[in-house]
Amino acid sequence: MKFQDATRFEFRQFDADLTWVRDALAALAAGILQPPSREPYIVTRLNIEANVKIRRGRLEVKGLRGRLQMLEQWQPILASELPVAAAEVENVAAPALGLDVDLGGRPPFTEAALLQWADEQPALATIVVEKSRTLFDLGDCEAEYTELKIGEDRLQTVAVEAVEAGAANAALSKLGLAAARNESYPAFLQRRLF
Repeated sequence: MKFQDATRFEFRQFDADLTWVRDALAALAAGILQPPSREPYIVTRLNIEANVKIRRGRLEVKGLRGRLQMLEQWQPILASELPVAAAEVENVAAPALGLDVDLGGRPPFTEAALLQWADEQPALATIVVEKSRTLFDLGDCEAEYTELKIGEDRLQTVAVEAVEAGAANAALSKLGLAAARNESYPAFLQRRLF
């Protein structure tokens, strides 16, 4: 997404069928289908303010900076190629997940080692989300429609994000989502796992 490295306001909704939003997006802009992805998430019981996942060989961490009405403002904190240094897990990812750990001297974490470490923590769980995403460039904001596979379950999610809250709110109004419930990946996955 074009705002991937910027602090941005985000809205997201999950449901069994959001094709009506996809169709509304397609009426506003041409959708660009992205390559399918497999993204392991590390989910914590301790908060819903950290989005920690592995995407395209990188450990990505976003933190929730605040809320403005129905929108959430998320800030990228880390995007580090795997294997990732133990110090980055200890000093960035673990605190975001609500943990205080000492990983002194551990070798860099591969994806498998990082997921194993997370699964060994009582407050954490891991889950793999397979995504087929279509992006829509709406000018001063971007939207996505994504078909998800989580285990045997299939569902859909739509998202709108923008650097400016006003742009996100305007897009949500055009899409008929102004009164919808905003639920981030961390909140959704925490509810699902715990």
